Amino acid sequence: MENVYTFIFIAVSMIISYLIGSIPTSLIISSHYGIDIRKYGSHNAGGTNVGRVIGKKAGIFTIILDIFKCFIPCLLVSLIYLYAPLSLVSYDHLLELSVCLSAFSVAIGHTFPIFASFKGGKAVACFAGFVLYISPLIFVVGVTLFFILFKLFHRISLSSVIAVPSIILLSLVPTILDLTVLNDPNSYNGGTYFGPSFNIHLTYITTIFIFVLASLVVIRHISNIKRLEKGEEPETHFKKS
Repeated sequence: MENVYTFIFIAVSMIISYLIGSIPTSLIISSHYGIDIRKYGSHNAGGTNVGRVIGKKAGIFTIILDIFKCFIPCLLVSLIYLYAPLSLVSYDHLLELSVCLSAFSVAIGHTFPIFASFKGGKAVACFAGFVLYISPLIFVVGVTLFFILFKLFHRISLSSVIAVPSIILLSLVPTILDLTVLNDPNSYNGGTYFGPSFNIHLTYITTIFIFVLASLVVIRHISNIKRLEKGEEPETHFKKS
């Protein structure tokens, strides 16, 4: 029965995560201003376009909501796993795998939202929410790199396609270290600990999903990359509000 319960736990968490990811925050906020954000600016249903078209405050608020749209499902999955009386299979990295699958489902929901005709954003904020949950330290480093690039080049698309993949390299450090501390209870709690902490506890599972989500972000930016190559990508300026 443990196999059945585990399958149900993961399947339900992924479905709920997808539905949460499908909540079209940018459309909800833009509708408050009487517009459909997909018909203005870059036509993208994301926080950056909200900032360009509506204003800086609305854009930042949208981005924050999208970050927590991924962070919260990851947290809920962890809380249910740790505290609900569930009879699941015995696997040291089941929690980590469950959280990663939840984050992946949120990103897919945000990118292809069932509540918005499957036309969503580029998943940068969702990716940030995932990284914030698994390691606030890596999140801070990644965000710092993002803003340095934005300060230098004034293009969020360029900052995204460089900063997001760089998280893959950052995640490799604790993953490599994990090979030496996995069996040390004092260092890693027997390999069972996973959750938001400045003490980084990642394995190859998380690195794989970081790679997958980073790839999704880059793929969603292909049109931006082509414009960057041609020197046609406009600078990003949020409308004053």
